[in-house]
Amino acid sequence: MASLTKYEYKAIEGPQTIRLIHVHPGNETDPVQLSLVTTSLDKTPAFEAISYCWGDVQDLREVICDGVTLSITNSLFTGLVHFRRPGQPRVLWADAVCINQADAVEKNQQVLMMAGIYSRATRVLVWLGVADDPLYGSVSSDVVSSIRKAAQLLPDFDPEDSEEMNLKSQMLRRETKRLREEGKPNVLDHDWMPLAALLARPWFRRKWIVQEVSVARNCVLYAGGGVEIPWLELAQLSFKMEGMGVERFLAFDLGKRYGRADMTRQNDGHPGSEGHDDEVKRKKVWSSLDPLFMSLHCATSLSMVQIYRGRGTLLDGVITTKFFRCSDPRDHIYSLLSLGAKGPTVQPDYGALASDIFRRFTITMLVEGRSLKVLSLAPDRAIFEDPNTPRLEGLPSWVPDLRLMRDDVLVSYTVRPQAFFAGGHTKPIVSVSEDERVLGCKGQVVDAIGTLSTSMIDALLADLPEIRFSWEPVSDPSPDRRRKRFARWLKDCYELAFGNSYGSEDAVDSNTEPMQAFSRTMLCGIDFMRNRLSPDLIATFPTSLKWAIDYGTNEDSELAQRHPSMSLSYSTTIDQSIQAFFTLKFCVTQNDRFARVPIHSRAGDCICVLGGGEVPFVIRPTGRGTYTLIGECYVDGIMDGEALGEVAATPELLETIYLE
Repeated sequence: MASLTKYEYKAIEGPQTIRLIHVHPGNETDPVQLSLVTTSLDKTPAFEAISYCWGDVQDLREVICDGVTLSITNSLFTGLVHFRRPGQPRVLWADAVCINQADAVEKNQQVLMMAGIYSRATRVLVWLGVADDPLYGSVSSDVVSSIRKAAQLLPDFDPEDSEEMNLKSQMLRRETKRLREEGKPNVLDHDWMPLAALLARPWFRRKWIVQEVSVARNCVLYAGGGVEIPWLELAQLSFKMEGMGVERFLAFDLGKRYGRADMTRQNDGHPGSEGHDDEVKRKKVWSSLDPLFMSLHCATSLSMVQIYRGRGTLLDGVITTKFFRCSDPRDHIYSLLSLGAKGPTVQPDYGALASDIFRRFTITMLVEGRSLKVLSLAPDRAIFEDPNTPRLEGLPSWVPDLRLMRDDVLVSYTVRPQAFFAGGHTKPIVSVSEDERVLGCKGQVVDAIGTLSTSMIDALLADLPEIRFSWEPVSDPSPDRRRKRFARWLKDCYELAFGNSYGSEDAVDSNTEPMQAFSRTMLCGIDFMRNRLSPDLIATFPTSLKWAIDYGTNEDSELAQRHPSMSLSYSTTIDQSIQAFFTLKFCVTQNDRFARVPIHSRAGDCICVLGGGEVPFVIRPTGRGTYTLIGECYVDGIMDGEALGEVAATPELLETIYLE
């Protein structure tokens, strides 16, 4: 094969024209031979499209294409070997082969057609890789039955009803306790390792899969060793797990089983000691489950895209998929172009810089979309300042760097009811300077940051300084440290709010307005689906607060005596709300409002409300008559337009706030 010449692409002629791969028949050990055929997308023969992760672009294999050699990544090569039929040809589409990756013009054209390609395919074949991967581990053939058994253990629920979700999550905990005592299958004793191994494959975090799967007529996941999983079965399980807070449930149980070795046993730090063995086991289990939780979140996000596709905007897609990865930063937008069923869009241009693409996208959403939602992503959602991945040079603070999305946002998706109306119900009035560096918005400075709490991130870094430079969100493998750190943070926030030391025996009256305001602020008033939390659900927060602080400062035996049923009735909805926005600092503003503000906020920073904006923003004066955008925030008492009052209906009467 090495003596053959290299394949050279011929330009595609005519609109709506694509290439298809005709894979020649062969057995597993035969050389891979194929032909490339151009055809009109509108008149294409039946074909299947492959969705896969490119893998290491240096790890190449050669196939014979139309009698000459073509280099492809090993990941795609193993997929072609797996999907090749022994007795008849198979017609497939795969981007690395069917698109000339060296031709930017062709890429621009073909990228716009990819949604049509995947939607016309009779089936989307997801290739997760060989069964035993030296880098990502082994996928067990038991994973299919494991997924189906797990799904049977979890209830159905309405994702738009936060009270139903909360009630069913509490019922699930009680039912799990009963089943465990009876020795019957339950959530905690289910073997989650096959699912964790499956979700460790990098495909689940690849951003291009969002489009590829969401438009598919039929989608099936494959891995070596005969693993074959209908995508909808996995999607439904991930949605149930996240909605019921199963990952927190598992973490809690893991902490009870392995988290107290240092408190109840003498651990001399040497192999063979009981404490050391528990520590090793805990880290091993946690290292398997930690990637599971992020991939589960991505699978749930993809499931949501499928449900709401056809009604959303491109910006909805960007917000929903912020935890997915792509090697080319421009694909944070281009991979999602098909998701914009309504609203403005942008055209792919692989000849432009990522910073220019991000700026164009932001201006399009602001000016053509007449929405300020995109500002909630700005300047970025990075949890840590990583010197190895600095913010793109030249970006104004109001343009998000979409490479640095590590955190959730407060704003709602356009496909669902809007939770907040801090800037009223009108459309925003914005302007952009000729050099595209300054954004003008009608609005008003309404408050300023007074005193700030410590952040959960600062506390986490104090315990694990090495994670500062981690690309991925990292969880502390020590349940003991996690519970104590969370309790300290809650106490700090409480004491900042009320000016007195927290005592676990103090009466916490949930009926007082200050405590209600504190509860709303700590939860940011919404659940993970951006449903507005009901007053009744918010009123349960003080009880959850007491339990969480007690759990973080007492032994299990003491906790059981003081709150015997609390671990079973602890609100998953409340826990998810706190965790979703845990990077935000708690603060008391100069006007004595309670607020949650970005991690990089400082005392004295201004809080503004922009006309037509969903949420307030923290901004910092530059000394030049302009401001730097620090980020979105929650400020209790002004989330429904109270700060602007009647003038919100006529935003042209507001001052112009200039951001640079």
